Amino acid sequence: MKAVLKTFVLTLLRFLARRRLAQIQPKVVGITGSAGKTSAKEVIYEVLSRRFKTKKSEKNLNTEMGLSLTILGLKAGYSSAGAWVETVFRALGSLFKKPEDYEVLVLEMGVDRPGEMDEILRIATPNIMVFLNVKNGHLGEGRFPNRQAIFEEKSKACAAVPKEGWVVLNTDDPFVKQLAGHLPANTLSIGTEEGCDLQAVDLNMNTNGLRFTLRTEGKELPVSLPHVLGKQHVTMVLAAIAVGFIQGLPWKAIELSLQEYHLPPGRMNKIEGLNGSLIIDSSYNASPDTMGAALEILGLFHGRKIAALGTMNELGELAESEHIKMGKAAAAHADMLLAVGEQAKNLAAGAERGGMSASMIHTFRTSKEAGYFLSALLDRHDTVLAKGSQNGVRMEHLVKACMKNPAEARQLLVRQEPYWLTHL
Repeated sequence: MKAVLKTFVLTLLRFLARRRLAQIQPKVVGITGSAGKTSAKEVIYEVLSRRFKTKKSEKNLNTEMGLSLTILGLKAGYSSAGAWVETVFRALGSLFKKPEDYEVLVLEMGVDRPGEMDEILRIATPNIMVFLNVKNGHLGEGRFPNRQAIFEEKSKACAAVPKEGWVVLNTDDPFVKQLAGHLPANTLSIGTEEGCDLQAVDLNMNTNGLRFTLRTEGKELPVSLPHVLGKQHVTMVLAAIAVGFIQGLPWKAIELSLQEYHLPPGRMNKIEGLNGSLIIDSSYNASPDTMGAALEILGLFHGRKIAALGTMNELGELAESEHIKMGKAAAAHADMLLAVGEQAKNLAAGAERGGMSASMIHTFRTSKEAGYFLSALLDRHDTVLAKGSQNGVRMEHLVKACMKNPAEARQLLVRQEPYWLTHL
């Protein structure tokens, strides 16, 4: 019954979302990639909203259902049949309301399985498309067999952009780079390598933020992001600059937006911890690349460094080897490891192989158990990195247990909506 209801709701929402876009006719900015979509969406929104009436997809609503809900201004019903019935009535009620007025719509376009991008493109065709990267993820039965298949699915969104539109390509990524010169639309290349239209050089990453020089059209422009940790965010920032330029924004307006930009919850945010400790909250999600980059940042801090790492999901046959690799990286950058979830033993094995003392390695079934353990150990000058996948891991539980002010969890942490708090 729930499956039938979901199919009906999705069909209705898709129809109404297309109708709403036809009424408003905004410029659609789409973002795809295996990692960084939400951060890119937020910084692009930050840049564009200073000059244009701009709407963005909320949280990480990036599927066909999520896009429809965003366009209609509705909330997800999650697994509640009653909530979905309410969503249907609200959707039908929107037919009789004046459409929300905005000039630009910024949407994440995520895919978990083959054919999903086709479903998304039936709702919205991007005028500007950003392609960030292709990473190992969403691998396994019923999903993708390899990265090439992921690339082919995500690249459909770039091919859909009309010839008068624009595609922003991160040509540091070897998969994304394949599209350069093979699309009907105009393209802008971004990255750190020579030959990019927008190139980041002289990267300076430290515990107080990120700085680099933007090289474009013979000019060199300083870029400062005092609230952003990690060089992995350079691609997202370059994408926002590119979209800003495409939309005709002056550099000074873009520069000011970047200086004031804060990352969304769960993406390398600093949070005060117990007893004078510091938490780097990267609990939103995890892949081998993003976990490795986060561990590099942890290594820059002084004092005792604690890596609280959860299982990385959807790695298929690569799961064991990638978790061992991340365990070794933890040994290189941290003094202690707390490993959580199904792959905790492989994280621990990797850390021990990397030279970390067995007495400094602890494994836990859940992030709540790990949080309870860690909260009793924290001291002044400790720095904790919390990172792991979403489903079945939820490292924000550990973060909340170790926060100085847990009452601020709703404002600072990911997945604090009633559904997440009561069901998972």
